[in-house]
Amino acid sequence: MKIPLMKAGIMSCLTLGLFNGQAFAESGINNACSSYGEIQPNENPSHKQINCLLTNAAIDAEIPPEVVKAVATQENGDWRQFNEDGTPIKSDDGGIGLMQLTNKSGYDQKKLENDIAYNIGAGVEVLSGMYSRRDLPKIKDAGRRVIENWYFPVMAYNGTKPVNSPLYQENGKINANAYQEEVFAEIENQSYLNDTKLAKYPFKTSDFQYDRDSTENIIFTNLVYTLTDQTHDSVYWLRAGDKVMTTSIANIRKEISTTAGAVSVPPNTSLIITGNFDYHESKGNKFVFYPVQTEDQSIKGYVSSAYISKMPSIVTHQGYE
Repeated sequence: MKIPLMKAGIMSCLTLGLFNGQAFAESGINNACSSYGEIQPNENPSHKQINCLLTNAAIDAEIPPEVVKAVATQENGDWRQFNEDGTPIKSDDGGIGLMQLTNKSGYDQKKLENDIAYNIGAGVEVLSGMYSRRDLPKIKDAGRRVIENWYFPVMAYNGTKPVNSPLYQENGKINANAYQEEVFAEIENQSYLNDTKLAKYPFKTSDFQYDRDSTENIIFTNLVYTLTDQTHDSVYWLRAGDKVMTTSIANIRKEISTTAGAVSVPPNTSLIITGNFDYHESKGNKFVFYPVQTEDQSIKGYVSSAYISKMPSIVTHQGYE
């Protein structure tokens, strides 16, 4: 991990036996992504396939894929399991592979090193377990598919240590260097292309009790937050027939792979999802594309998930994928 000290957060949960390494089925993740090719030993799969693996593991665990992909980016910006020579990636603090899990009780070390689907499944399972913790705050009346409701589970993935306090204790300012703040900034960057701002928590310094010179975990004094800003449901559970709105100017592409011949539609355009999402081959595109049509069927094609919402959004931006 980027902050070696924080690995203790994950490892304490593994040591407590919260995860047994068998709850997820990496074979199912592989099967869902088999159309993008067979995974070869000691080779990093294509970007499309890794995007697919991360997406399907997240959906299976009912975690917004936007969150899982941003965690993977924070842990391993290039989404790689292996070095160029085929050896498994390991960090100085023992983090293994794409999801940078430390190998201790509950998981098979060799599979964490050599099986990217297993590595992803393990990371997703750990993150899911953090959501189930009762000592971490949640948003009132929000469920698992609300992206902002994963703020504290993401924090716990790295460690609920003073270094990850949402606020600086001494002045009350946002700690932009906290692990979860960096992950949520990555969600805005890679899943929304910086055209949407996620809702902010109304934090107070009294919400977090800790000694900033200690490595003891933070004690959370407020376990339920009411957010006044609009929260964001993941778009990955949209299905054919669902109606969405564009949240900015958006291109409706004839083909996912190119903008040639794309038709631009304005913000708040009503679209109908006509099928399952698919992936772009470019490493820069970590979102997905949905096949859509306008309600009058005059425009058909593919739209980036970065620019659609199931519910109308307040438009404060203009952009293109």
